[in-house]
Amino acid sequence: MKEIIKKYIQKLPKRKVFHFEGFCANCEHPVNGSFCSNCGQSVKDFHRPFFSVLSESLGDALSLDNKFLHTIVPLFVRPGYLTKEFMKGKRARYTPPFRLYLFLTFFAFLLLSHNHMPETQAEKNFTFTTEEGKDVDVLSYFEDMVDENKNQIDSLESDSLTNSELKKGLFNLNISQDTAQTAQSITFGGKGGKNNKFGNSDIKRVIDMWKLNPTLMMDNVYKKLSQTLLIILPVFALFLALFYIRRKHYLLEHLLISLNFHSFIFVIVIVSELLIMTKLEFLQSFAFYLYLLIPVQLFLALKFYYRQSWIKTIVKFFMLSFIYNILLISGILYSLISLVVE
Repeated sequence: MKEIIKKYIQKLPKRKVFHFEGFCANCEHPVNGSFCSNCGQSVKDFHRPFFSVLSESLGDALSLDNKFLHTIVPLFVRPGYLTKEFMKGKRARYTPPFRLYLFLTFFAFLLLSHNHMPETQAEKNFTFTTEEGKDVDVLSYFEDMVDENKNQIDSLESDSLTNSELKKGLFNLNISQDTAQTAQSITFGGKGGKNNKFGNSDIKRVIDMWKLNPTLMMDNVYKKLSQTLLIILPVFALFLALFYIRRKHYLLEHLLISLNFHSFIFVIVIVSELLIMTKLEFLQSFAFYLYLLIPVQLFLALKFYYRQSWIKTIVKFFMLSFIYNILLISGILYSLISLVVE
């Protein structure tokens, strides 16, 4: 069959066939050009020197970087522009919105986790203050306690004590009543009560967990918050659709506005965290002011994309900002609560 097709193509006038590359290795469809018209696979042959393939791969990587730059620049300087371009069908030169969001989310939370991780080992955070006012390392305290109890067991076994006396020696840890109550209130994982509801005891448990190891808590909050933001994103798009219900926009347009807005937030987070990593005081103080660009970005996106009057845009901006802050605070609280009751 291939030979018949090949002979037929060769008999066609040259003006109708620009260049015959052969058959696609993936779907065996006749190829006319650099890509298969059936499956889209490239006809490039990789049976060639390694450095030739490497240079071509680097070229593809640079092309991806150019696409990324073409997306980031208007995301900063032209709010709402990327959504307009997407809806016009001009999508090839830009990074897909959702892919951009996922990449920026991953990179932002990676930097947050790195920058807010203490320089010392996590175990050094496990300390408490005794009644005498001394700071004692928890792990060292319990290691000494285990050694002491082991010695008690050895002495009890050598003296042939009864089982009841042995149990008294084993479990006499000399822990105060306040310490025991605090320890009982802290649970890492498991059900949060009979009905799995979040009450005052759970709030106290979150506070105690935060005091015990804030680094571990922040790491878990980041993980939960990234999932929560993925839920907030479409919810915010629904509020945009509700506020601009008379503008006859598709839901996809509101979702793109929400996607690009959140992508901008993560760009600010990334730049801010990179400035913090420099350890330069003036750059670290400047990192704080970068977050003031977030509401400005939202306001300009609403104004330039939906094209309503300044007064209407200002009113809707404040209302949407209030709603978004509620969603964000709820997401943070949910991230904390889920660490206890899940």
